[in-house]
Amino acid sequence: MEKLSALVSDFDDTLFFNRPALISAAKDLYEKLLKGKEEDYKILNDLEITIGEGKVPKGFDKKWKNELYTSAYVKYRDKLLPNLPFINYLKESVKQGNELIILSARGEEFREQTEEMLNKYGLNYSSVILPANHELKDEEWKMLEVKKLSETYNHIVLFEDKEENIHHIINNLKSENVEFYLVDHSILTYITH
Repeated sequence: MEKLSALVSDFDDTLFFNRPALISAAKDLYEKLLKGKEEDYKILNDLEITIGEGKVPKGFDKKWKNELYTSAYVKYRDKLLPNLPFINYLKESVKQGNELIILSARGEEFREQTEEMLNKYGLNYSSVILPANHELKDEEWKMLEVKKLSETYNHIVLFEDKEENIHHIINNLKSENVEFYLVDHSILTYITH
C-alpha cells in the first residue's frame, strides 16, 4: 500500500494570526497585575512589549505565560485573524488529494478552540496534533512529531512561521522526504536543507 502525502501546518501565525488576541489578553493581565499591586516590573515590562508588538518576548515568565495564552486562545479566540490566502491554498491542495495535518504547540487544553476555528473556515483536516504537556521546547516537540509523521507518509510539506523551528527540524531530522516552507502572511518561502 502506497503511503500518502501530507501537508503539515502550524496554527498560530501561520493559519491564523494571534496578534490581536494576544494584545487583548496582555491588556487584561496587565490591568489585573496593576490592580493587585504586582511589584514584578519584568512581567509588566514584558506585557507592555506584548501589548505593543503583539508577541510574547523571549524569557516571558512561565507563571503568567499560561494565563496569557489561555485568555488569548479562549476569551479572545474571535480576534484570531485568518490567513485567508494560505487557508485557500491548503483547501485547494486537500481537494487535489493531500492530507492536511495541523501541528501546533498551543497545547491539548486548547483542542476545542483550535478545531472550532479550523471548522469555521472549512479546513478539511485529517488530524490535529497538540502536545499533552509542555515539557519540551516547541521546536523539539515539533521535530519529534514530524519524525513520527515521516515514518507514515512518503512526502511531507511542513508550513511554519518560525524559521528557527524549521532549522531545528532540518538539523535534527535528517529526512529527505520533508519539504519546509516559511509562512509570512501570504508569502511561502522554501527553506532548503
